[in-house]
Amino acid sequence: MAGKTGTAQTDYWMPDWKENKRYISSFAGYFPAENPKYSCIVIIHKPSTKKGYYGADVSGPVFKRIAQKIFTVSPLITEISDIESKDFLVVNDYESYYLKVQKEIFEIPNVIGMAGMDAVSLLENIGLEVRIVGNGTVFKQSLKIGEKIKKGKQITLNLS
Repeated sequence: MAGKTGTAQTDYWMPDWKENKRYISSFAGYFPAENPKYSCIVIIHKPSTKKGYYGADVSGPVFKRIAQKIFTVSPLITEISDIESKDFLVVNDYESYYLKVQKEIFEIPNVIGMAGMDAVSLLENIGLEVRIVGNGTVFKQSLKIGEKIKKGKQITLNLS
């Protein structure tokens, strides 16, 4: 993804504009960055100043979610030329995760670096309650690696 953020202060004509500042935040972008297929503009009028009002804080994350949703449901290629060929990276990842899931696990595994959906599946299958913060790949987990598993205990995964 690539794009440009924007933030503008508005409502200067209002009598209380110095005390109650109002903004418009925006993000205009396109994706994929290398060979763009889609473009999108997100504009948010009067975002909460308590939560942030800059385009990068307000409109950028909305754009990111829209782009991820479109990109995950859209096929990357329109024609499959060789259905029998294998992507060895995908095969190796699958085999690695499959082996992790097949073992009977007694300790909290290290899921840092795993895709969020794979980590959730693994952790829920060993009896943990998973809470997710963010999207993407796991960069932090709340329970210590190697700690004994207690069924039903909550683990928080921070994703990037």
